[in-house]
Amino acid sequence: MSEYLTRTFFGIARVDITPPVGISANPWGKSSSALSKGVHRPLTATAVAIRDEDSTLRFIVGLDLGWIGCYECDVINFRSRVARELGIEIDDLLVNLSQTHKGPPFCTHEALREGKELVPAYIEKTINAVIDICREAALNISEVDITWGYGKCDLGTVRDLLVGDEVVVGYNPDLRADDTLVVGRVTDLSGKSVATFVNYGCHPTSVGWGSDLISPDYVGRAREIVESATQAPMLFLLGACGNVAPKIQYSADVSVADKNGEMLGYATLATLAGMLPPATEYRFQQVITSGTNLGDWQPIPVAPNSKVSAKKVGAKLPHKELLDEVQMRKLWSPVTANETFLNFRIRKQFEMRVDYVQGDGTVVHPIWIWRLGDAVVVAHCGEAYFEMAQELRRRNPRLMLLFLDMTNGPGYIYVPTRVAYEQNTYQSQQSLLAPGGFEAMLEVIDQELQNF
Repeated sequence: MSEYLTRTFFGIARVDITPPVGISANPWGKSSSALSKGVHRPLTATAVAIRDEDSTLRFIVGLDLGWIGCYECDVINFRSRVARELGIEIDDLLVNLSQTHKGPPFCTHEALREGKELVPAYIEKTINAVIDICREAALNISEVDITWGYGKCDLGTVRDLLVGDEVVVGYNPDLRADDTLVVGRVTDLSGKSVATFVNYGCHPTSVGWGSDLISPDYVGRAREIVESATQAPMLFLLGACGNVAPKIQYSADVSVADKNGEMLGYATLATLAGMLPPATEYRFQQVITSGTNLGDWQPIPVAPNSKVSAKKVGAKLPHKELLDEVQMRKLWSPVTANETFLNFRIRKQFEMRVDYVQGDGTVVHPIWIWRLGDAVVVAHCGEAYFEMAQELRRRNPRLMLLFLDMTNGPGYIYVPTRVAYEQNTYQSQQSLLAPGGFEAMLEVIDQELQNF
């Protein structure tokens, strides 16, 4: 019985990036004030360094942040600077955002509300912290084994709910989301736990506009549970979540986020508990005669897959008619809570087009594909409907697939299915992609995976 295994050179480092109380950290359109007045749980940045046999360094960074709204703040001022300081190519850096809705903006152009004066200094401090932990992770590199496993977690639910003639963003009890959880147990060659990868798709929207606390949402409590049990840092990587959110959400009570986090944290521990020892696979040995004939299976040492590679693919996808400001105001004013949030949505629409929309009716959607032994990381700058990851895993069972949303913006474009456009969902309204974009992107990725 084959297991999903990786042997590589790996280092990890962590830093607290909790902003000062008083910073703008309540981006909900419904909120009466954006001002933060306390901290639920700390926000963190976690960096993983991976070195291949050619000594090429690559980094994966997980940030407890919501989104980065523009090309200038993301590509130019953030990731290009980090890559330059580390002496790597920008495509050798994957920055995955947890998408908490209770953190500060990471774009100076989005700092529009109370507490905005603290945002520029916070961004600068956090960028320097990311550079520092990447360097620290690189210094911590040693040879490790990674044992990968698929688990299940019921935290995520479908959030496209038909109410009358309208589809709203809320729990739909009649549909079931993908419950796939990906866990990677990282151990040194003596078997000691070094880190845990957790890849799961679910919007961190447990905490809504009624709370004035800074919070990593469900990720914080999940991380606490896993790290307490393993005595090693956990790297959370947000998966396909375009139409997935917790059943209980939008709460003013942060204990809801903790309860949701317990669902993910304990599901992760259950998946870890089911793993074989590092660098082994389960093999049939013999038939043993007892009260009946018994099949004897044993964990047998094997040489893990050590292949590491990376590539970037530009998926050429159709875009829909691009609205001007007047059209956006007419369309969104009736469903937007206030003028400030409406202006933010309009500006974001224009920012998403920079270095993305081409002049021929298409966009180029960037996708990063990294092989880590038996595992493949597929990362993109958007929010795909869960069916994307689900179908890719169905088509490619030989690979352990980590699918990452919200990675290396800018824009964070929704990637909805054709059905979502037919239903006129929020995601299809906000996306720049035309119907068929989801399906075309799926085929591009699948073709790449078939050739891996």
